[in-house]
Amino acid sequence: MPQQKILRILTRLNVGGPAIHAALLTTRLDARRFTTCLVVGEPDFTEGDLSGLIGAGSARLIRLKSLRRPIHPWADAITFWRLLGIIRREQPRVIHTHMAKAGALGRLAGLWHNTIGPGRHAGARAMLIHTFHGHVLEGYFPGWLSRIFLAVERWLARRTDCLIAVSQTIRDQLVAKGIGRADQWRIVPLGVDLSALSVLPFPNGSSPVRFGLVGRLVPVKNPSLFLQALSRLLHGQEGGGAAGMIIGDGPLRQALERETHQMRLNDVVSFTGWQRDLCSVYRQLDVACVTSWNEGTPVSLIEAMAAGRAVIATDVGGVRDLLADPSEARTLVSRGSFQVVQRGVLVEAGDAEGLTAAMRKLAQDTVLRRQVGAAGRAYVLRACTAERLLHDMSMLYEQLLRATSCRR
Repeated sequence: MPQQKILRILTRLNVGGPAIHAALLTTRLDARRFTTCLVVGEPDFTEGDLSGLIGAGSARLIRLKSLRRPIHPWADAITFWRLLGIIRREQPRVIHTHMAKAGALGRLAGLWHNTIGPGRHAGARAMLIHTFHGHVLEGYFPGWLSRIFLAVERWLARRTDCLIAVSQTIRDQLVAKGIGRADQWRIVPLGVDLSALSVLPFPNGSSPVRFGLVGRLVPVKNPSLFLQALSRLLHGQEGGGAAGMIIGDGPLRQALERETHQMRLNDVVSFTGWQRDLCSVYRQLDVACVTSWNEGTPVSLIEAMAAGRAVIATDVGGVRDLLADPSEARTLVSRGSFQVVQRGVLVEAGDAEGLTAAMRKLAQDTVLRRQVGAAGRAYVLRACTAERLLHDMSMLYEQLLRATSCRR
């Protein structure tokens, strides 16, 4: 098969799984088989910027300042017309979109290209692929707006050649909402460069036990739950020695710092902002926590597991797919309690009492911390590597393109 051009469209290169995933596919696919042009919007200044992952000369990078996450009709219209121009100029065989805004505008522009523009001619059609790294249909917007987004996603899905989910759970949730047909869906889990984290020594079991929260400080991540649980742990009779770190930034940071002061946690909780040296971050932690209301597959969870750290996470999105074996019963975690699974501990979303109980269990049980940390590391080094992602996506592109060629 001759070299194929991929136009990859991403809402923004902010700190998070979608940007890491898209950057890896942009820069490290086999250049003999694929050439990639990446179109990205602008992240908010509090979100962190991963543009450095796109090294000079590794791929063509086009920035659209008008492409931003918030809904803005004028800016969105400008972005749509600019995408049309880029597609006309690049003439890609594949248009692959990531994240909700890029997924909507990128696929609309691709549909226009294929039905009204140059793509309507024989041999010029661009294949449309969209990856759901999660979804914004729960926990992000008011109910009426979520219903509009659901209708849009259903309409777009019917006109997309291939829909990709990063976990089985995300795929099942979206199919249940009427997004796409079963034969459109593929599951391609996240892949991350874990080489440095995988050689970190396991925590030595010393006190205090250091709990960490890594990620964007935004409402859907519910970082306040981390502080509530840590406060309960430290002020309880069996709290023991514990400390907390919040690594990341976002619009909730000042409110969280005030909450920390009000809870009298200043001496035991530190805020570090964004950190580029992940080894340094995880070297300071014994347990990593995920407190989100909604998730796809949290890259911070994969990184913590690669570092051999025990993890506690809310049972949302694709989290259970990472932590539990398929053979383990998929039972709802009851409020106020937790479930120890093969590679971590699950709690109900929004449950401060349950998270406190899970923290207490891991703080007191050094053997369990080491056990789930070792199991998590072994799993992600098998299932979540960059090499596995590059192989899986290359095979999928070639399979889809061959099928398209046969239909012509």
